[in-house]
Amino acid sequence: MKEHDPEILNAALELATEWGETFRKPIGDRMKARFPGITSEEIDHAEAIAKRAESRIYELAEMEERGQLSESDITRIGAEEFPWIDAGHIGRLKNIGMYYARR
Repeated sequence: MKEHDPEILNAALELATEWGETFRKPIGDRMKARFPGITSEEIDHAEAIAKRAESRIYELAEMEERGQLSESDITRIGAEEFPWIDAGHIGRLKNIGMYYARR
């Protein structure tokens, strides 16, 4: 795997943040089904990067709730810090983060 292959990282992020019956379940088998040549180490690496991005975007949503930045800042900062993330994933994580920040 290239160090930060956007396709693999976005797949890891998508699978790690799925809802439903696979919520918070290991992504290894699903990643191998999607990328047959991927190694367990590459999956672990991609999942770690994806979880850092997820956590950071949720942190930005909490900052927005506290009035420290605007809602549009979440997507802008997310895209700047994690240029590999598809815009749809940033928007989805922003919405999830804002939902939990307001609970």
